[in-house]
Amino acid sequence: MGASLVAAFQQPAPIKCTLVRLDMAGGAVCLTDGGFAQFDAGEGDGPEIYYGRHPIYGVLSSVGAIKDGADAQTTRVDIVILPASDVATAALGSPSTQGARVQWWEGVIDPATGGLIGAPELKFGGEIDKPRLQVGDSWSLTLECGTQAERQLEPNADWRLNDAFHRRVWGGELGLVFVDGVARKEEWRSRPPDPGLFKRLLNTFVPFSK
Repeated sequence: MGASLVAAFQQPAPIKCTLVRLDMAGGAVCLTDGGFAQFDAGEGDGPEIYYGRHPIYGVLSSVGAIKDGADAQTTRVDIVILPASDVATAALGSPSTQGARVQWWEGVIDPATGGLIGAPELKFGGEIDKPRLQVGDSWSLTLECGTQAERQLEPNADWRLNDAFHRRVWGGELGLVFVDGVARKEEWRSRPPDPGLFKRLLNTFVPFSK
């Protein structure tokens, strides 16, 4: 956090703002929690307009508190959007948005100029995991977001060194059809089995016994 932003937060009544950027397939969707703001996220597109009411996608309702990871999860956050239409709901909730990059900043507005004071602080950087639609008096779409590190915690028990998985990855390649000893489970990123004391001693005295 820069010195100017620290000083801005220490003002008696700072005008705080939330900025959210979604890297959608059709281009970045930039939202803020009120009015509009101009900010360069450093993605090579130059300064972008963050809308309080996006003309296509709707309104940013809230950004939930960051949830600490537990068990097989890493840091997560929920972003709630009030879609502008059923078309916007379908676009934001489409399965194709899974994995889209998400960034969330907190900044302060200068009341004299209407611009940001300094550079906003990046609070979260991750990707969309799954949407959750709530229908009542109004529609709201919650985007459950996680970090890319969460992929490293996903179970991969079906990744095995066997003919079925080999042909699933390389269709038509029959290199493991007549190979012995590949029916056992070989989990990726797992520690190799201990060869045992006898085999280690044998390899010590007879190097070519492997």
